[in-house]
Amino acid sequence: MFLEPYLLTGPLRIILLFVLILLIHRIVSTRISAQSALNFLVPTIALVMAAVLLGGFILILTGIFDIFVIISIIIGLAVLAFMNLNFKQPLKAQLRKIYTRSLLYITIKMEKGQRFLDRDNIIKPKRKHSEHGLSQYHRNWQLAIGLLLPVLTYISRSSLFQEDVYTLSSSWFSKLNFINGISANTWFFQTGEMMGDYLLINLYAKLTHITNAQALQSFGLLESALLSLIIYWLVFKISRKQAPGIFAGLSFALFYGFLPINIDLIAEHKSVFTALIIALPTMYFCIYPQSFSYSKKAKFYWLITLFSAILLLDLFVGVLLLLPYLLVLFIFKLKDNLKQITQVLLAYFFSLAFIGTIYGIAALLIKEDFGAFILSNFYSFDTYTYNPHLVAPFRDLMDYYQIAAVVFLLIAIYNYFKKSHKWLASLVFLSFINLMFGIYQLDTGLVDLDILSQVLCIFLPIFFGIILNVMVNLFSIFNFSPKVGIRLEVIIGSIVITVLTIFTFPGVATLNFKENKTENVVFKAYSKIQSQNLPYSYAVVNALPYFSFSRNSHYYYNYDYFNNTYIELDRRFNRYKNNFEYLQNNPDIILPETMYVFVYKDIQEANQAKKAIVEKQRNLTLERLELLKMKGRNVDVYYEDKNLEVYQIENRERASNINELLF
Repeated sequence: MFLEPYLLTGPLRIILLFVLILLIHRIVSTRISAQSALNFLVPTIALVMAAVLLGGFILILTGIFDIFVIISIIIGLAVLAFMNLNFKQPLKAQLRKIYTRSLLYITIKMEKGQRFLDRDNIIKPKRKHSEHGLSQYHRNWQLAIGLLLPVLTYISRSSLFQEDVYTLSSSWFSKLNFINGISANTWFFQTGEMMGDYLLINLYAKLTHITNAQALQSFGLLESALLSLIIYWLVFKISRKQAPGIFAGLSFALFYGFLPINIDLIAEHKSVFTALIIALPTMYFCIYPQSFSYSKKAKFYWLITLFSAILLLDLFVGVLLLLPYLLVLFIFKLKDNLKQITQVLLAYFFSLAFIGTIYGIAALLIKEDFGAFILSNFYSFDTYTYNPHLVAPFRDLMDYYQIAAVVFLLIAIYNYFKKSHKWLASLVFLSFINLMFGIYQLDTGLVDLDILSQVLCIFLPIFFGIILNVMVNLFSIFNFSPKVGIRLEVIIGSIVITVLTIFTFPGVATLNFKENKTENVVFKAYSKIQSQNLPYSYAVVNALPYFSFSRNSHYYYNYDYFNNTYIELDRRFNRYKNNFEYLQNNPDIILPETMYVFVYKDIQEANQAKKAIVEKQRNLTLERLELLKMKGRNVDVYYEDKNLEVYQIENRERASNINELLF
């Protein structure tokens, strides 16, 4: 079935939660941002993600990372925003005024029989902002694209899921353990991992009430969908045109033949991608800090928050990507905006020192090799580049990209000398992209090319969009009217995108998941079990690799325990289950209220000797289940698929299922 529920539930819930937070923010705020559409949404997403990540990191350091604490903080911030306190003045008088005003408001509303929330609570005065607002034309386009582009990207990525070799692999289970460990405040010195992305996935699971496994599985799709939107917004801001932005966003969503995307790892979430969700808007803010609708002091603090969040997500992006970018930007800002770029660099180095100091102290306390850990984050351990779907070998494509990058950089330099403000962002990004292309071509070993390939998956669509903007500018010499020019852009762009998509989109893509894929079945079964039962009121019998599903959720037993030990424990438990004194003295015989036993029908194992052992183990498990039935135990098929059966053993009735306990 196309788009399994476990791939849709989390993203839909997080979108609704985000909309709810924006609505609450609008109600409690005295003024709202003058920015609209994506000019408001994209910076808000970057700032909220950065603040949440840094706040979550601090909660883990203090050992109080918990959903209740997080919700309490959110409510507290909403109350403070509603109260609009001025901390430079006496608080007692302000609180008395708020109390009196609230009582009068409630009394008047009740006497008039009016609603407590009406139009006046939504329509608020706007803050002043130096940037010109979007025209209605651009606002409508942005709203339409903001809805359709992420959906298209989500569908495009999920259509390739049947090629996935990542889900339920050893790497997948390792990352699931990292996510589970966040709940136990486990953070520091996981080789090659900064852990920031796992904090976000853990929090994503908590806020949307899905399992950590479901969150891990859908987060890769969610980050790609969000990146397509941010790529579009960034190129639109650089070019001030819709067509280049749309082309860039669609390039990331559809042009697999030109990007080094591993389609067999399409389900894998990537810390590089998560970091770039925050980094791309930050890179634009560094060029134009005035696009922040905050005071100079607040901008500095927000830049520290953004840079710190990026460093917590991925050191490759935070150091090997951002630092060269800021140095390139420094060259262009040195003459006219030295004070501005100095503030940006100070914020970056302060963030670097802040995160480095915390990790350095942690390394001293637990006696870890700090240098080795830092180096491990600059190289990949489980990422590889394999792109047989490309229209040409990627090395050959990089030659063409490098030539095009140099040519269009020269054109951008020429345009910059004519209109410096208009072409500054294009020139900065083209210079930086040329630098990345050059590093990839040199292949000196100083930079991990597999991670750099992931970065290029994002920057190549940006490159395509900027190229299109330069080309559109060249055609402006023909003096087309604005309407004719827009029509030509739309028609030509639509033809190019359609043709390239038809001829280069992977032929293995399909809008139907394979019903017999093991991971789909396992996810469905675990989702049903975990959503219907109280945590740690039940146990699961499954193969050893699936142990990670059980952490912070339920008890886990392997087949050897079930086949060799469980029957004897069942005999003793059922003899004394009503003798509470005996159970207190012999707690080792107490069985979970409910047991779920996974029995796989289709054993996919190439090694015949190992396959024979697994089949023997499965047959023995079925014999044990039949024996329990003969003893009168409550044994039923709980979940059934053509490749899997899950049996439920009820040791105590109505003691595990949430609905049965409540009703």
